[in-house]
Amino acid sequence: MESWRIMPITEEDIDQIIEIENDLFQKPWSRTSCLHELTCEGSYNFGIAFTDPDRPSQFIAYIFFRIIMDEMHLFRIGVAQKWQKKGFATYLFQQSIQIASEKGADTVYLEVRASNTPAISLYHKLGFRLIGKRPRYYPETNEDALVLMKQIDLTFSQSSAQIMPGQS
Repeated sequence: MESWRIMPITEEDIDQIIEIENDLFQKPWSRTSCLHELTCEGSYNFGIAFTDPDRPSQFIAYIFFRIIMDEMHLFRIGVAQKWQKKGFATYLFQQSIQIASEKGADTVYLEVRASNTPAISLYHKLGFRLIGKRPRYYPETNEDALVLMKQIDLTFSQSSAQIMPGQS
């Protein structure tokens, strides 16, 4: 029976992550970038995969972030297009914030393209606020990045980490 679960990303999974990256981003991460992130100090890399005893696991979503001192820095999050708007990104964020909180982080930072309104909407829903802008941050388009920040609220981390995709 097929089900989904959160799994750490390993070197063997990178090709699946790259496939999602290529579908989602103008400038997808390379295999080398993904592999490098797996070995960085303070990095946490996991995803949601469908599992079936008769087939290899298939990733549908992933997140790459680091905890640096008392801060969580989001580097990448992606959900395969077929699985978007079903709660998987929110769930990954909730789990990540829970881990960051447990590791002593009290703030989360990220950059997002100024034109990426679906992501910005999600981040605002999760309690992020705009703290700055990085002009021409994305070299392939010269687009600005918005810098967003969220204080980790322990009550958010403990209560919302239980919400699974498909639930309200």
